[in-house]
Amino acid sequence: MLILLLSPWGQPLRTSFKATIHKAITMFKLQPNPTFKVDVTIPVPGGKDGKLTIEFKHKGKKALKEFFDSLTAEDNQRSDVDALSDLIAGWSGVDEKFSAEALEQLLDNYPSAAMALFEAYRTEVLEARVKN
Repeated sequence: MLILLLSPWGQPLRTSFKATIHKAITMFKLQPNPTFKVDVTIPVPGGKDGKLTIEFKHKGKKALKEFFDSLTAEDNQRSDVDALSDLIAGWSGVDEKFSAEALEQLLDNYPSAAMALFEAYRTEVLEARVKN
């Protein structure tokens, strides 16, 4: 089947209907990207909230269950830095390069940062956004 389209100059363009439809549809990938970026707001006491971009590591359903189980285990001795290091691959918008030490400094200086980071990850992974 052929569709006749006109260029902006009024000249006919020929294209295959199948090719047009194929280009218009984005294929769903069964294998997700290994990381994804999320803008996270960190509350700053007495000042303007900090905004940074976090590159999180993708975890599948089984890995997520293991991760959350490790946080709620009775013998849990994991620190926020240790747990968040399992989730974060990097960041931008911060005056220090990402490392466990820099993450520990962030969490120490901004006590609500750990909750903001965990919540951003949880929301992004478990409550898929509707994109317009």
